[in-house]
Amino acid sequence: MKLWDSPRSSFPYSFDEVVSAFWDRYPNSHAKHILSEDVLERQITDNTIVTKKLIIKQGSSILKRVPRWISRMTDIRVVPVIEESVYDRVSKKLVTYTRNVSHLSLFELHERCVYKPSEEQQLNHPALLTDVLRSVTVSIDCGRMSSVYEQVLLMGFKKSINNTTKGMFEKLEEKFGVRHLANEKMKLIKEKIIKSSSNLVTHVKCEDESETV
Repeated sequence: MKLWDSPRSSFPYSFDEVVSAFWDRYPNSHAKHILSEDVLERQITDNTIVTKKLIIKQGSSILKRVPRWISRMTDIRVVPVIEESVYDRVSKKLVTYTRNVSHLSLFELHERCVYKPSEEQQLNHPALLTDVLRSVTVSIDCGRMSSVYEQVLLMGFKKSINNTTKGMFEKLEEKFGVRHLANEKMKLIKEKIIKSSSNLVTHVKCEDESETV
């Protein structure tokens, strides 16, 4: 199992705007792999909203390109995941936890994201930046094919995060428009965030890393 922490990135929108877009981010043109989204539980208090969702996704297109004789992972066509989100109005944080709940004998991928007002917004972009901090743990039962599985899972995860970022921008721009204040700066920030979302570095640990292909 390996824990990966992303560098901080920021959306050029306020925290309240990002939270609103997060709850309404599906459907979007970058999430065609999402088959369904259902709320299982929701608890609302004076200051918090806790939501549990079941999201059904299509299996990674990257996995489908792997020859069937390499791994049972190529048979994966549907991946149900549980997403739990905790919104705190007082602390100005939205924390999300996502994990697969099937194919656990083959792999486990847990993701945690924290959305909060940017630490830099008071200096440079008042009320227009929301930070996103992401961490991921990956574990996989891969045996002798460890290096192949590592690359396949890494490629699929990079692609999914890139599309997630693009999808959030699409919904933010639909709901709140493209920022006209320092528009060129906003464009550069957007391009930088999307680009950085593809530059992930992680490692998949196998039970026996001494074996080579």
